[in-house]
Amino acid sequence: MKNDLKDVLIRHQKPLLWAAGLIAVVVIFLGSSIISLVHNKREMHKLARQSAALDEQHKELLRKLDLLQKQDLNYLEEVARTQYNMVKPGEIQFRIPQE
Repeated sequence: MKNDLKDVLIRHQKPLLWAAGLIAVVVIFLGSSIISLVHNKREMHKLARQSAALDEQHKELLRKLDLLQKQDLNYLEEVARTQYNMVKPGEIQFRIPQE
């Protein structure tokens, strides 16, 4: 039985080598393509999450712009107090150091 297998392998040595070479070439090319595909899918999901976050940020900025254009007094006061540390006349501002 062992000799029969050996004889078959020797007789079909060239086709087996060609098949092994072909398989190696296919694995090399498809392997890199599959790795590239997986990498691209991950990148696509990452970019989709970033796009969604940017869309939300854009909506918020449009809302703030609308409030500024309408000259919403409450919003203008909030911006003046938080971003520019402004106070109303007669108010005392307390600054608490943040750690």
